[in-house]
Amino acid sequence: MKTISKLIITSIALFYAATGLAQESPHSFSGNVTLASDYLFRGQSQTDNSFTVQGGIDYGHEMGFYAGTWASNISFTDDGAEVDIYGGYAGEFANGIGYDLFAVYYYYPGTTKTSSGEDYMEFGPSLSYTFGGDFEPSIGAGFLWSDNFSFNSDTGFYVYGDLGFTLPSDFGLGFHIGHQSIKDEAAWGTPDWLEYNVSLSKSIMGVDFAVTFSDTDLSEAECFGGGNICDSTVVFSISSAW
Repeated sequence: MKTISKLIITSIALFYAATGLAQESPHSFSGNVTLASDYLFRGQSQTDNSFTVQGGIDYGHEMGFYAGTWASNISFTDDGAEVDIYGGYAGEFANGIGYDLFAVYYYYPGTTKTSSGEDYMEFGPSLSYTFGGDFEPSIGAGFLWSDNFSFNSDTGFYVYGDLGFTLPSDFGLGFHIGHQSIKDEAAWGTPDWLEYNVSLSKSIMGVDFAVTFSDTDLSEAECFGGGNICDSTVVFSISSAW
């Protein structure tokens, strides 16, 4: 799944785009594509520390409703694909605080909920705010809850926070931290974990280049029985949205 902070930005941007075009149409559409050296989901590699190609399409309405779909290659299923379907309602309070009520279904072609159980759903709220002045600092926080997390691991709860800065010459600096708890850790394959990352991005003619350092507090022994997909890593990515 593309990062939650990007989803917050996308949903609120779609809300304003649809509002700004209200005289022409209450609807707006956007797309995005990404090429990256790894696909990390909450600090864990979904592509076995290998390259990924990702893309999505989003729809927004001037009233604040939005929906979209996003897909990526992965390495832990036979079909090697993840397709996310999501939607929600986003807007801004009078004091400038942005809000988003969000739900997402993670679909893995070739699997079923009654067998291996990769498919699952999450939903939850988030808040965000962008300050004025130098560097335009922005903050965001929220949580997502699942009644049956992936691999039939019972309830899951994810809480996160983001901090971002706009730097000169179209550079951006971002900080993220999150914590995932799962009721049935044995079914999932790891204990509850903390994940965090720091990213530096640069926008050139509508194309975003980014480098991200990411890590978790899971040891190699705790990572799915001895894997290295939870280790610290550096990810390079190129993305574009239109």
